[in-house]
Amino acid sequence: MGKRDKLKSTVKNTTHKIFGNKERNDIIKDSLETSLKILKESSDFNPILKLAVSGICASIEILKKKTKNTGDMIQMTADLAAKAQELASLKGQGNSSEVKHYFEELARKLDSINTKLREKMDHSALRRTVQADRDTQEIEDYWQELQRAYDQCKTQILFKIERDTTKILKTLIMSKLKNSEQAPHDVGPDKTPCTDGTRITILNEIMDWVQDSDSPNASLGYWMCGMAGTGKSTIAKSLCLMLEEQQLLAGSFFCSRQIPECREYHHIIPTIAHQLAYYSCTFGETLEKVLEEDQNIALKEPSFQVKKLLIQPWEAVVKTGRFEGHVPVIVVDALDECENVSEVLKAIVPAIQNKQMPGLKFFFTSRPGKNVSSHLEIDSQVANSGRVKNFYLHNVEKNLVQEDIRKFLQDKLQNVTDEQIQILVKSSGKLFIYAATIVKYVTGTDVYGQKRLNDVLKLAQDPHAMDYQGIDELYEEILKKAMFGQRESERQMSLKIVHTVVSTATPVTCKTISQLVDCSVEVANATIQGLQSVLYINKEDNKVYTFHASFPDYIFSAERNKENHCDQLVHQVLLEKACLGIMEQKLCFNMCNLPSSFLLDKEVEGIERRIAENIPGELEYCYFFWAYHLGKCEMDEAVISLLETFIQKKMIFWIEAMFLLDKLPLCLDIVEMALKIQLGKENEEMLRKIREMVNMCVLGKIQGRTPHLYLSIVPFFQEDIPIFSGFHKLVKVKKAGKTLRQLGSWNAPSWMECLSLSPDGSIMATGLGNGDIMTWDAKTGFQKGDPFQGHSDGVASVAFSPDGERIVSGSRDNTVRVWNARTGAQEGDPFQGHRNWVSSVAFSPDGERIVSCSHDMTVRVWSARTGVPEGDPFKGHSNHVTSVAFCPDGERIVSGSSDNTVRVWNAKTGAPDGDPFKGHSHSVTSVAFSPDGKRLVSGSYDNTVRVWNTRTGVPVGDPFQGHSLWVTSVAFSPDGERIVSGSNDNTVRVWNARTGAPEGDPFQGHTHWVNSVAFSPDGERIVSGSDDGTVRVWNAMTGAPEGDPFYGHTGYVWSVAFSPDGERVLSGSYDKTVRVWNARTGAPEGGPFQGHTHWVNSVAFSPDGESIVSGSWDNTVRVWSTQNRQNNHWTLDKDGWVSCPPDHQKVFWIPPEFSQSLSIHQNPLIISQYGSTNISFDNCVYGEDWAQCYSGSDD
Repeated sequence: MGKRDKLKSTVKNTTHKIFGNKERNDIIKDSLETSLKILKESSDFNPILKLAVSGICASIEILKKKTKNTGDMIQMTADLAAKAQELASLKGQGNSSEVKHYFEELARKLDSINTKLREKMDHSALRRTVQADRDTQEIEDYWQELQRAYDQCKTQILFKIERDTTKILKTLIMSKLKNSEQAPHDVGPDKTPCTDGTRITILNEIMDWVQDSDSPNASLGYWMCGMAGTGKSTIAKSLCLMLEEQQLLAGSFFCSRQIPECREYHHIIPTIAHQLAYYSCTFGETLEKVLEEDQNIALKEPSFQVKKLLIQPWEAVVKTGRFEGHVPVIVVDALDECENVSEVLKAIVPAIQNKQMPGLKFFFTSRPGKNVSSHLEIDSQVANSGRVKNFYLHNVEKNLVQEDIRKFLQDKLQNVTDEQIQILVKSSGKLFIYAATIVKYVTGTDVYGQKRLNDVLKLAQDPHAMDYQGIDELYEEILKKAMFGQRESERQMSLKIVHTVVSTATPVTCKTISQLVDCSVEVANATIQGLQSVLYINKEDNKVYTFHASFPDYIFSAERNKENHCDQLVHQVLLEKACLGIMEQKLCFNMCNLPSSFLLDKEVEGIERRIAENIPGELEYCYFFWAYHLGKCEMDEAVISLLETFIQKKMIFWIEAMFLLDKLPLCLDIVEMALKIQLGKENEEMLRKIREMVNMCVLGKIQGRTPHLYLSIVPFFQEDIPIFSGFHKLVKVKKAGKTLRQLGSWNAPSWMECLSLSPDGSIMATGLGNGDIMTWDAKTGFQKGDPFQGHSDGVASVAFSPDGERIVSGSRDNTVRVWNARTGAQEGDPFQGHRNWVSSVAFSPDGERIVSCSHDMTVRVWSARTGVPEGDPFKGHSNHVTSVAFCPDGERIVSGSSDNTVRVWNAKTGAPDGDPFKGHSHSVTSVAFSPDGKRLVSGSYDNTVRVWNTRTGVPVGDPFQGHSLWVTSVAFSPDGERIVSGSNDNTVRVWNARTGAPEGDPFQGHTHWVNSVAFSPDGERIVSGSDDGTVRVWNAMTGAPEGDPFYGHTGYVWSVAFSPDGERVLSGSYDKTVRVWNARTGAPEGGPFQGHTHWVNSVAFSPDGESIVSGSWDNTVRVWSTQNRQNNHWTLDKDGWVSCPPDHQKVFWIPPEFSQSLSIHQNPLIISQYGSTNISFDNCVYGEDWAQCYSGSDD
């Protein structure tokens, strides 16, 4: 109970006790004096307020003597005292000048009330004893007026305190949000409000909705829908200004198809949250905590963002009660200009309908369109109070719209007669954009304004013009006048410029346009200036934008714009040729003249200036978007020729430019985009090698060291990519007996029990021993979002749905769960029914069912949507069921069990389809169908792989033998010709599915059991997961070792030997190194000899003492030279950097997959199943001489 309530309670109790008591008057007097004293003291912090309170107190003292209802007076005085105390408690909060202003406002109101009270008493209205009911009414009236004054003051102060977000402004955590800086209503010159005096009725109706918070059907959502050009955005802008004036604008997002960050749906929720954090300190503080827990939340899907970035922080705001009496509004304009906006709406509209953010309203605008209307149109199944209010702007009566257009034109056009205004109003119909475009067209020139007005008036009097025909004709007239007097070649150039403005992937500057269409900057600028009624140059970034989305619509429509329309396929060819041509011209080696390979890019003097001068904005556009235009144009011989030249001669320099711009991940995305286009076998093969090279850069240690693109990466590809023949004086890399390059290796926080590749091969899902599920970008190895958490024990199996949108998981907690593959949100409740570990799960081919098997010896089928079991468990196995899969036709299910059998079941009835497949001598761990469903592959604890005929259950051929330990996972390649298996022998093997013969050597590199393997959809890669905590991607045709050497005797010494002369001692260790010591002093005399990747268990000298041989658990034998024992050779650091004496600068970087087979100095020979890699620094350049590595010639 607060002070105010305690005080009221005390007075009430006292009053009840004394009624009828002869000492009542004395006690009442004491109570009043106590209350008045508290009231005065509570006002001491503000002299003006104290004076006003004292006046009120004096009047109440007089009133007390005149009335019989002393109890009411006690109640009234206690209430006022308690209210004053409440205000006093707020005096130290908020902005002192603001709070002082509110207190002074309260003092003025109290003075006014006191004056009225004194006037009544002066007129003897209360000087005589009156009836109790009359007395009570008078007191009640004054009390309510006083109460309202105090309550309003308190509400204003609390609101101001809640709006004080100074602390939030100082925090860095907010930067983790993907906030769009271009989206708010007050950014950019194109967001203009309604002309004064227009749209009054509509704006008043919207404000009525804003202020309606008490009625039973009050809605938290409002959707204003209108056809293009009806003035939605100007209304939204005016609304923002009105709300801002009343401190009710909590945030705004104006979508724009021209600006990437304003057209990408995943920016909307984070931007709104960012603005709300600056609107409410409680919201901001809560949001900070959310972001501290999950700093990648801005990368997740809207459904998760709404919950964490909006609902959760807003709940904290509601609990404070500080927004009582205020209803903040979020304004989101032009939803139709945002890509995939339905993803946001399907997340936020239910939250609005279910009032999960009470007291926060959302105002939306858009054109009509199913992607928006399906979410925002009134749903009869939703309660009135939960519905989003709909308003159709194009349905407003024409006379009301035209009256507003009249006011707009009268305001903007000077010296125009009423008759002319009426003609323009009539021709505008209901389209404000028509009127606005007329204004920009006529007022855009001082010289031709009257002539343009006459032309528009003539056009406007066409009796056949319809609403949209009118705007089309106006656009046609604007283009016609802008190109008036131009020769045909000039006219074509003007059209190229206009078509480029509406066709680029993102808005560009006039300079970029001039480069793309091959004209002068002056011509591009003059063309844009001549069309300033439809185009404008943003002063902040100097880029060209369209005023309204209806203009690009018109330009692209051959039906509406026969003469000047843009054929997108043709113009995309032009832009692609321009990009490739510009890159052919501008790209070159060492474009920023980097002085030394020893320096980080950021350490180079004037690096930002160098980049700006050598890679200006117009080049950036080509570098970032050449593949975008390539994907949209029709390939002709000219494009193919330019593309081949670019790939073969300039692409390496493009990668250098992306290095300098710190855009390597984007570089990889662009290469991937290009690979999706049919470019011919030779070009595609070259791009695949380039992709491999860029991937090595992205995952490697050379980012921020641009010279090492050439010094450290090119040497590994010089033999494979002919275009690198112009590079000389590089480190020489010789690879023997090795054709595979490992594509990636990533670490997880717990051991990986299983994995699955998405249908398109872009995402990997892994199940971990701690119960989490993690998703990874299969190209880069970057983790995608946070782990999916929900299982209480290890995840034994994961699988993607056929569309890649969902992931199913089975766990040792006996449950099956389904997850949204992008957000990690669990879909529905866990599927419960199994009575022991769930060991394997799979989706049916249509994605509608899920099959699971368990150590409870059963197989179950579930509805993938509801989790409801479809029929009874399939029973028949007599031991743990370890693996299940659907047949490609979805009609049958296969299961493998520790009872050594494989069974096939009818997927609908659960009945066994034939007898069990018998042949394995130990538990079956994994099974998979061939793509045609005719064969089945199984892996077993008996170390073998078997193939079966699915109809007869008869084994096809002999067991595949080669693994030395349990086979844990098997899979067919997409073409059914190969089988991959993973084993507890730490290897992955590929087999010919017809003959069972191994295809190549085992893929070696994992340091612990391989638990799961899968082919990529194109069959070119294999992914594997292991108990060593890593995921590895392999070329499916061959195999590669993995792991860096470890240095120094930090472990057991397994072997020692004397040199023939007895002067030296040789040692090999658990720490994987070999060392030579002085036999007499124990001082090191060589080494450590580093190269083995496993324990060194045997060492020996050659008879002449000049060589050393070592044998290791890494299955290699190495021969070392004991000459030049002084440590004056290069050394290999743990992160792969090679450094050389005397200053040990970084000279060369070696990728991890080559370090295991690296024949390092003093190690002239390596005998290994992995092959060997030798490097030579003879005649190589580095440091200040690094740029000599390129001559531009094959000679």
